[in-house]
Amino acid sequence: METGILTEGKSPELILEVIEKYVNSKGYQGIKANVAEYETPSKLQRQDDEAFIPDITGVKAGRKSYFEVAMKTDTVQDAITKWKLLSSLARLRNGKLYLIAPKGHYTFTQKLVKDNSILATVVRM
Repeated sequence: METGILTEGKSPELILEVIEKYVNSKGYQGIKANVAEYETPSKLQRQDDEAFIPDITGVKAGRKSYFEVAMKTDTVQDAITKWKLLSSLARLRNGKLYLIAPKGHYTFTQKLVKDNSILATVVRM
């Protein structure tokens, strides 16, 4: 797992579970994920040399979508920035942003999405 903004606290097992239970079941191909078993998605570099790395990317019907494991964090502004960026990239590629919220993180995720007008589908896990 490569490090970037908001990658700490996300276990590889959790990311693999999202791939198995959600991404594969929806028919996505060309899956890249920030875990050892998959090719790492492209970094989204900021000018301050910090990078956002999507947790998971996949392509379906020629449309690239992004999947993020959404967890409570003390760095809320970083989460908002990353999700807005991924949402914009997904729209440019005619895809979607899916925020996969594990148990205990759904309400936090919903509130951030609503309060910050982020175009994303929040999924309970």
